[in-house]
Amino acid sequence: MEVSGSQKIKAPRELVFQSLLNPQVLQNSVPGCESAEFVDFPTGRQLKMTISLDMPGIKGSHTIFLQTGEVVAPSRVVLITEPSSSLGSIKATCTIDLTETSEGTDLNYKAIAEREGKIAAIPDIMIKGAVKSALDRFFKNFEKQIASIPA
Repeated sequence: MEVSGSQKIKAPRELVFQSLLNPQVLQNSVPGCESAEFVDFPTGRQLKMTISLDMPGIKGSHTIFLQTGEVVAPSRVVLITEPSSSLGSIKATCTIDLTETSEGTDLNYKAIAEREGKIAAIPDIMIKGAVKSALDRFFKNFEKQIASIPA
């Protein structure tokens, strides 16, 4: 499954880039996020997020570990997650590209997710709609968070 889109953010690219790696900004931007904190693993630092989902087939509280893949400051961040539960697993990679404009920053994203287990039985049309809606809410919240950061 693939989901992509773009968002114009009225803030400098460097601030948008830093905010994508800030646990507090992400916690306040991700719909249903109850907590976000960095944890250290032998393989590196990851962001542990507890999220309450209300999506078809995957309702309830879930712990998700988010790690960075490619990071090219201040223009690109790749975020990777592999949450799993009794319902199966979702391996997702989201590439976010940032371009500075005269009005702020153009953010373009492309997320690719592979599902396994019971969760794979949920039709793409149901999941895509819910994911797109959650992403739209995330970006609206994210822009509000950035606007509240003192210059």
